[in-house]
Amino acid sequence: MSINLTMEELRKRLDKFVDYRQAHLTGDEKGEAAIFLENLFQAFGNEGVRQAGATLEKRIKKRDNAGTAYADLEWKPRVLIEMKKAGRDLAKDYRQAFEYWIDLVPDRPAYVVLCNFDEFWVYDLNSQLEEPVDRIRLEDLPKRWEALAFLLPVEEKPTFGNDLVAVTRETAAMVSAVFNRLVQRGVDRGAAQRFILQAVMAMFSEDIGLLPRHFFTQAIEDVLEKQGTAYDLLFGLFREMNTPGITSGGRFADTPYFNGGLYATVEPFDLKTEEVTALGLACQENWAAVRPVIFGTLFEQSLDKPERHAYGAYFTSEADIQKVVLPTIVRPWRERIEQANTLEELGQVEQEMLAYRVLDPACGSGNFLYVAYRELRRLEKQLHEKRVRRSREADRSEALRFAFVSTKQFYGIDLRPFAVEVAKVTLMLARKLAADELGEGRSGQAVRAHRLETLNPTIVDWSGWATTAPSQWRCPQDQLRAPAWETGRPRSSSTAGPACPASTRNRSRSSWRTSWTRSATSSEGRSRRLWASPTPSKRTSRTPWPCWTDLASSAPGSSAIRGVGISPCTWQRPEVTACSG
Repeated sequence: MSINLTMEELRKRLDKFVDYRQAHLTGDEKGEAAIFLENLFQAFGNEGVRQAGATLEKRIKKRDNAGTAYADLEWKPRVLIEMKKAGRDLAKDYRQAFEYWIDLVPDRPAYVVLCNFDEFWVYDLNSQLEEPVDRIRLEDLPKRWEALAFLLPVEEKPTFGNDLVAVTRETAAMVSAVFNRLVQRGVDRGAAQRFILQAVMAMFSEDIGLLPRHFFTQAIEDVLEKQGTAYDLLFGLFREMNTPGITSGGRFADTPYFNGGLYATVEPFDLKTEEVTALGLACQENWAAVRPVIFGTLFEQSLDKPERHAYGAYFTSEADIQKVVLPTIVRPWRERIEQANTLEELGQVEQEMLAYRVLDPACGSGNFLYVAYRELRRLEKQLHEKRVRRSREADRSEALRFAFVSTKQFYGIDLRPFAVEVAKVTLMLARKLAADELGEGRSGQAVRAHRLETLNPTIVDWSGWATTAPSQWRCPQDQLRAPAWETGRPRSSSTAGPACPASTRNRSRSSWRTSWTRSATSSEGRSRRLWASPTPSKRTSRTPWPCWTDLASSAPGSSAIRGVGISPCTWQRPEVTACSG
């Protein structure tokens, strides 16, 4: 029976491991990775890699028969370790490790580690994408071994120093407590819900540079010092954030316009001292480190249980979203970029990318659109960098780009108008964070653009639809039928949408959305656009399953929809209650 070493013995072994690496290994990935990993396992008290049950050079079969990859070490269900040469910037290898992890089914390892012989980056991809939950320098390992506690013979729960999901969860709980106090003392639930999300957006905006100064924090401090009231100061700031243009003077001078719906309604009320104090504590958090998915968490928590169940409003993690985005968006576009070699071919791919559309037909707070947008922007940068390289090779100057992938290419639908407004804010944050990540927010012009054009007008809600479809979703002959769900059957022959499939009729709304999104996979390679529809067992010209795609760019007289029947009818407002679970 395996037992763990005493703390004193473990630290001694780890000290020897650090000395061994520095004295005997140069950091060559190909020649020394296995030696490094064998010594690492022994330092943690295991007999060796194979004796512990781990596998070196694990063969990973890629999805869609796309070949085979090899991971340096797999130890299911604990960890996947990928080694890189000494000095390598590990941020460049996150995507490779993530895709290895995605393909390791069933029983994906709980953790992923990237290592360049001198540093360990630890990922918990079930909860936190992009950012490692911890980074450990080799020389700090004897003191910080808890972050790799899953390597012990008897696994222990690791302790991480950069768990942004935990930070987000704790911050959400702190703000939710204020919401609960407001509701308990009689503030209208809708007004309290809107105030909390407005406050969270203000705190985000302070720390990521959308507001010129920490106006919200300063207002909270003044209220606590009896130099003003929450009624005047906090809601006064919200009014300025909803005023077109730049605030020209006064306390909130230079505040930009946050267009859209989040600040369109400002319903002032006074706050109790304990509520202001709790918001003051929330202001002390580094909101730049808080994940934007907090909006979805707060929105879900602000719904009472019957409402949450009726709408199927349940949180979908970024990791689960990536399981859809990776095969339907990232891999197909990356293949297109890799296959394009001439400047003309690359230019064509860019034009098609700028015409690409993504729809989430049950968008909620916008987390799917947030992930999809940021991935497409990364792909766009990869494409542009390849164009620049080809241009240099051809001794041609590459013109500066004036067109970028836009949030206007991303569409969302939801039954709840306020959820749509939250989704707009989430997508706006995606744009700002993507600009910072890709180094596009440095010029004053770029910063002003992100401040003033803050919300995406293309997200619409079903509850507000008229009897005519938006022009960008209309077939040239107005021939696209709309879904008409009613207890699983069409309302009439004139609006004959399909019957709600038995496989989806009794599902929760979130799983219904997933089935719509996954059905995009089969058509992705043909149309190169992500479209969504329920998954029917059979499609014929008499079964016009609903489908959204880039109809506006279709050639006159042609259908942009593949495998979907088209027949004359009037666009009707969709009714989906039968499929809402």
